[in-house]
Amino acid sequence: MKIPHRLLLPATAAVFSAAFAQQAPAQTLTTSTTSTTTTSTSTGFVPPGQQPSLVGTTGDCHNRLPTDPCTENSTLVLLDPATGKLIKTIGPVGFTVNGLSWDRTSKTLYASTAIGCGVAGSVCPFHGLITIAPNGKGTPVNPTGGVNFGIPGLRVPIGKITVDVFGHMVGMYPPTNPDDINNTYVRINQKTGIATEFDNTGVTTFTDGLSFGEFNLLWNVDSPKTDPITQVTTQTAFLLNPFTGKPLFSQPLSPPTAAALGDFNPLSNLYYGLKFQGFDPAGTTFIEVIDVPNGVVTQLGQTVNFLHTLAWVDK
Repeated sequence: MKIPHRLLLPATAAVFSAAFAQQAPAQTLTTSTTSTTTTSTSTGFVPPGQQPSLVGTTGDCHNRLPTDPCTENSTLVLLDPATGKLIKTIGPVGFTVNGLSWDRTSKTLYASTAIGCGVAGSVCPFHGLITIAPNGKGTPVNPTGGVNFGIPGLRVPIGKITVDVFGHMVGMYPPTNPDDINNTYVRINQKTGIATEFDNTGVTTFTDGLSFGEFNLLWNVDSPKTDPITQVTTQTAFLLNPFTGKPLFSQPLSPPTAAALGDFNPLSNLYYGLKFQGFDPAGTTFIEVIDVPNGVVTQLGQTVNFLHTLAWVDK
């Protein structure tokens, strides 16, 4: 179901600009060269004594064209938050994960699957919203009515999902045809897997991230963009209206660095995102950490090859 954009909040860009004129104190990123976290046999996502956990999935659709069938499914992994290194491989998901988010209200890990799922010849059997169990196994939320997030017509590449502190899930996908100039924002019902679309958002972002941060603020972290005339590269994080996906405020980021498909650490309010090169045969991937309110980007370090999504999980 698609709903034309209409302003649902009284907040304005001026209000948020004033709020962010008084910048939040800079956050400190603490790293270590060795991991002190040990492998856990806990049946939950968070090992004993660790709070919160950083999880992710390796493996993407690995197809030549976006609508081609997926040839690879994903695996859930547990990462060291201080270094980004692998702690352990949790288990196969059975689906190709394209977005990952933790719902702290229901203690459920959700994922969106790639548009190459559920088509003839695909190793991934379902395109839509799934849950992921602590052992890594994925299960469709609504195997029939939730196909393609319940949206008729073209398959929608909802590759970014996030859940706020009240349990509301939202997502976003980039333009899919020449008539589209902006991202489409979606609000997703976790019980049915059905999305409601909001077009004409006013933002166009690719290889980006979407996540709720401190004070339940919704941020869309864009990838670096180079002006074709000046050759100057810049990067922006957009503060979005959570009802419509429309931008309320923009924060420049420096140095410009890709940080896609990430999530905010609930303790530090630092955003952790992924820097990778599409179709890189080596799958080299780095975790980038962003203090979004202050616009500062720091590299945590190299992580698991072919890591494709991240999410912070708490108890």
